[in-house]
Parts: sequence; C-alpha cells; structure tokens
Amino acid sequence: MLDINRVIVPRAAAVLSAWGMLATDLRYELVRTRVGEIRRVGAAGLRRLFAAMEAEGRRRIGGAFAGALAIRRSLDMRYGEQIFEITVSLDGVDLDAPDAIDQVVERFRGRHEALYTYSAPDQDVVLVNARVAVVAELPVLPVEPPLAAGGPPAPVLQRRVYLGGWADVPVHRWDHLTPNAEIGGPAIFESATTTAVARAGERVRVTPHGWLDIRIEP
Repeated sequence: MLDINRVIVPRAAAVLSAWGMLATDLRYELVRTRVGEIRRVGAAGLRRLFAAMEAEGRRRIGGAFAGALAIRRSLDMRYGEQIFEITVSLDGVDLDAPDAIDQVVERFRGRHEALYTYSAPDQDVVLVNARVAVVAELPVLPVEPPLAAGGPPAPVLQRRVYLGGWADVPVHRWDHLTPNAEIGGPAIFESATTTAVARAGERVRVTPHGWLDIRIEP
C-alpha cells in the first residue's frame, strides 16, 4: 500500500528504543534569549553568554560523565525586518578573533541564502537566542557478532493464521536461522521478544548478523 518493497528487521527490533538510548551520546542543550542587533551585542557579549551557558551545561553533565566533552554553539538570528529567525551553527568561528562578529554575520547571511535563495546585506542582523549543546561522546557499542554458518533452516511447527484468509503457515525460530538463508512467505519468525511476519509474495533473506531482509518479489 505504501509502495515500499523492502524492509529490514533487526534482531533487536523489540528493544531498538533502549538500544538507541545506549548508543546515543549524552547531551544537554541550553537556550538563552538575548534580543539585540548582533554588532551591539558584540563578540565580548557573546563570549560571556556562551561561557555562562557552557558552565551550566558542564555542571549538569559532570556527575554522569568523566570523559571529554564536545561543545556546540549556535545562534538564532534574523534580519531586522523579519518576524522569524533561523539557527546558525558557529562551529569553526573564533569568537576571540578581531573579526568575530563579521564571521558571525557572514555565516548567517550564507545560511539564509542557502535556505531562501537571497541575502539582504543592507539590513541589520538581529540576535534572538544563543544555544549551547554540551555533548559527552560515549564509546561505540560493540557490533553484533555474525551468525555461525549452518544448513538451511527448518520450521519448528505449522500454525493456522489469518493473512487475508486462513492458512497453515510455517513458524521459524529466529534464533536458529543461519546467515544467507532464504525463505519464501508466508512465514512467521518468532524470538523471545518479537515476531515478524512475511506474507505471500515476500521473500526473506537472513543477513550475516541474523537480521531479516524482507523483499516483495516482482
């Protein structure tokens, strides 16, 4: 119905949210509103604002993480006559440089032109919000081990199920599948935490790590 002819189902499909939380870096994001023309705020004003926000972020994350932290700075800015702002990354901008504000303004104008195809160099650039993300980069989770080679999988039983009509469908133990095995639907794949279903006209290939690569046959 959605014109999707391929679906990948990981072995950890039932706990992908928990897996994702374990794999995602710790991150605190802080926002401070400071409305004003960017040149009046000045580089010194930005440095003070970012320093206070970074210190707060470090305090928040310090008790949970003892490793190196990455700091991401950005500003929400707009032209003086606009009523909306855009977020502009300051990665690579040296706020101690003599031309720091010029760099910030050019970064904004370039981002605005990339989004809206025009720049307005005759208009003032207004700061609305300052943003800081303090990121604790966690170790990469270990890769799932590949499955051991084996013979073609055999279903452990047949079950009568309804897939648009009643039929006796083979049921496979997901944990017993072997890499590169191919199974035509209809078929059911069961594990301790989840169940996957392949319907008629779909073909399942088992990846080297035991994932299900389900495709609709032409």
